[in-house]
Amino acid sequence: MEWDMMLSKYEGSRITVWIEDLSGEEQTQPKPFTLFKTALTEDRAYLKFYFNAAQFLSVPLLDDSLTKLERRQERDCFISHDPKSNLRYHIYFEERV
Repeated sequence: MEWDMMLSKYEGSRITVWIEDLSGEEQTQPKPFTLFKTALTEDRAYLKFYFNAAQFLSVPLLDDSLTKLERRQERDCFISHDPKSNLRYHIYFEERV
């Protein structure tokens, strides 16, 4: 799937990022950002969510059962579950496009 192309329509939108630790460790709190841009890594294994020209979160891209875009009534959500690191990444798009 061409994640960078699919999610580029959200550039400039407000997003909320939450990294869920499934190992039972202390949880992080969701943090708001503005999505500057998205870009695939050269090996296409990760999608970078840029918050400005230099800062980004790199999220692993796995098969369709682990990485997906959920279209919900209130807002869309990109989810990637990385079983190796026991983390689940949630990127909530605050504006429907």
